Amino acid sequence: MQKYRFVVDVQYKSNVRDPRGEMIKRVLNDEYDIPVTSLRLGKSIHLEIEAENEGDAMKLVSKACEKLLVNTVTETYEVRRI
Repeated sequence: MQKYRFVVDVQYKSNVRDPRGEMIKRVLNDEYDIPVTSLRLGKSIHLEIEAENEGDAMKLVSKACEKLLVNTVTETYEVRRI
């Protein structure tokens, strides 16, 4: 079996409010005079999977996202191999 490394980028869906992102945007605008027009926070998950091939590894990562790593009601995600 081979090892495959992936990154899962998770973001709130566009219709979900991001209060932490709003606060950071406000501070950058007001305190530091940086004209940020949009800012949303997310998270990045790095993982290594053992599988027979890359396709099987990708399926396992997607399963992990759907079952535990991502709240698919409020978040979206993108997987990429590194």
